Order: sequence, then C-alpha cells, then structure tokens
Amino acid sequence: MYAAARRLLSTRACAAAAARASPVASRAPSCYSAAQSKPPPPRFPTPKEIRRGLDQYVVGQDKAKKVLCVAVHNHYKRIYSEPSTKSSSQTSAADDDTELEKSNILLLGPTGSGKTLLAKTLARFANVPFVIADATAITQAGYSGEDVESIVYKLLVAADFDVEAAERGIIYIDEVDKLAQKLGCQEDRRDVSGEGVQQALLKMFEGTVFSVPRKRSQNGMSHGCVEVDTTNILFICGGAFSDLGKIVSERLHRCPFGFGTPIRHELGDYALTNALGQSGLLEEIENDDLIAYGLTPEFIGRLPIIVGLTHLTEDQLVQVLREPKNAIGKQYKKLFKMNDVKLHITENALRLIAKKAAVRETGARGLRSIMEGILTEAMFEVVCTLFSACHGTVGNQD
Repeated sequence: MYAAARRLLSTRACAAAAARASPVASRAPSCYSAAQSKPPPPRFPTPKEIRRGLDQYVVGQDKAKKVLCVAVHNHYKRIYSEPSTKSSSQTSAADDDTELEKSNILLLGPTGSGKTLLAKTLARFANVPFVIADATAITQAGYSGEDVESIVYKLLVAADFDVEAAERGIIYIDEVDKLAQKLGCQEDRRDVSGEGVQQALLKMFEGTVFSVPRKRSQNGMSHGCVEVDTTNILFICGGAFSDLGKIVSERLHRCPFGFGTPIRHELGDYALTNALGQSGLLEEIENDDLIAYGLTPEFIGRLPIIVGLTHLTEDQLVQVLREPKNAIGKQYKKLFKMNDVKLHITENALRLIAKKAAVRETGARGLRSIMEGILTEAMFEVVCTLFSACHGTVGNQD
C-alpha cells in the first residue's frame, strides 16, 4: 500500500515538473530568435517624398525630377533591402540569384538649369555624404592634377572618415562634356584629361576598391591607408553639352520619318539651350548622339539613366528669385536684415532681373551676379553708415 502511494506521488511530481518546464522550453526558441534577429533596415523616402523635398529648393524640371527621384529611390532600396532580403526565409531561390545592378545618372542641360543643385538636394534628402568633382581637373594617374582616387578621398572626408557611410554616398562629377574628344581633333588629342580620364572613371563607376589615406593626426601625419569600395556609391555626371543639339537635329534630318519627330523647320543649327530646350529634342537623344559628341561607348554604358534639363523660362527665373527656401531674393533680404534694414523687391524688379538673365542665357546661376551688381552700392552705403554711427557713439562715450 505504501509502495503504491509512493509510486503515485512520484508520477504526479514528474508531471508537475514537466508542466513547469514546458513553458520555459516553448519560450526558449523565441528568445533565441529575438536575440539573433537584426534591426530592420532604415526606411528610405518614397519617390513622391523625395519629389516634395526637391520642390522646396529646385524650380521647374518636373520630368527630370521624377526620373531622378525614382532612380535614387531604387538605388538605396537596392542597398538597404539587400541584407534583409538575403536573410528572409520567404525569398525564393530564383530571387537569391537575381543581382540588382547599380544605375548611375547622366544629367545634361544648359548652364544654370539646376544640375548641381538637383544632385546636392538629392544627397541632402538621402542623408548621405556628398562631394562635387570637376571633370576638367581630373587627369590620368601619373600626371599632375587630380586623379580618381582623390575624388574617393574627398567623399571619405565628407563622411568624416566613416567608411561605411562613404560607401553609400553620392559623387557628382561636373562638366563631363569637357572630357569628350571632338571629331577631327585626334592629332591634337590631350589624352591626359580626355579619353584617358573616361577610361579611369570606368572602374570607379562599376565598382572597385581604392586605398586612400586614413584621417590625419594632429601633427598632420597620415598613418596607413583605408579601403573604400565604390560598388554602392551613386555617381551622377553633369554637363552642358553645348553642341549636342546640332548632332541630334542632323540625325533627325537624315531620318525625318516617324511619330513624334520634330518638324524639320524647327531643327536649326542651335546650341543645346535652344534646340534641346525649345523643340523637344531632349526626348530624342540616343547613346549614338553622345558617342558622336566624343564620349566613349564604355563611358556611356556606365551611365544608363540619361536625364535632360531644359532652360528656365522667364517666369521660372522669377520663381527662383522669390519662392524656394534658398531663394536669392530671400538671401539678400536676410543680409540687409542683419543690418536692421528692410529690403523690398518689387514684382517689376524681379521681372526685369529675370529677363536680363534670360537674355544672357546664364539661367539661375546668372541671377546672383545681376543682384550683386544692383545691390552692391546699397550694401556698401548701409554698412558704412551703420559703422560710422556706431563708431561715433563709442567716441562720445569715451
């Protein structure tokens, strides 16, 4: 009897112990998976959100903005979603084998149309390091001048020597049209800063590892090098391509048939600011036109997204003076306000300034020089008058 009771108590104790252990066992896998899981990738703004940000600083260029917003969104979605996609159990084997390639961008348009401002504003809303390089200053390795490695170093400096941040930054290379080798000028070729530089940029565009100096110490010495991979760096190139309109119009003259082809009498021997801006030739640009301009096929192949910017109209130039967050008119009003002077610019004055810039064909870039010419005398008198008044007050107190 006593033996039977002991067996019964032992059985109940084992059952109770198993019941207490089972919740712990069921919770263990979830705790383990939570500890092993990585934080979700950062949410990158949608194309519409990026567009709203661009509209605060850049006037016009509606179609170019849409293309750029989609391109930049896809680029960073590709980067940020790559780790989470690989770790997802729902990803199929076919998706794992699909490799998303980078699409660099070529901006072409007249001076003052907003190429540099667009690139700079995109980097601001992407919250990534940004640097501007001048293509005319780049030379082949071994020659005096700036080489491609120095561009990567500048980006690393902009990222405060954070390699991971630099490898997701944006590099804008301005005036790439100056690298073109003009036809008929082969005997006078300067390969130091022409086709040779195009070849040097190819590796950087498609992705390679550069060894650049580390951050300098207080005594100015740099100890060793750090490696920066350009695979995920977005490259945006820009240029005016001043004779491209003639090349496009000549090609269309040879092939005048087809839907949407501009009317023949509209295709004169114009510069880019007129032909591409007024007769819709931006829609007609092909890779062969850029090759005929003097860029190599390999160089064009690394810039698959081609975005054309039109010249700004007189009304849009007035908007540039008045509406954006960094409007030139607002900047000068703030300068005068620092001296306790209120600057009022009439609508007629804005219109005259815009008209003058349109005649000069300098776009938004020419507005500041015109404003400086108008307001320099006033700023000189205001500052000198205030300085004299303050100086006199101090003198009387002494």
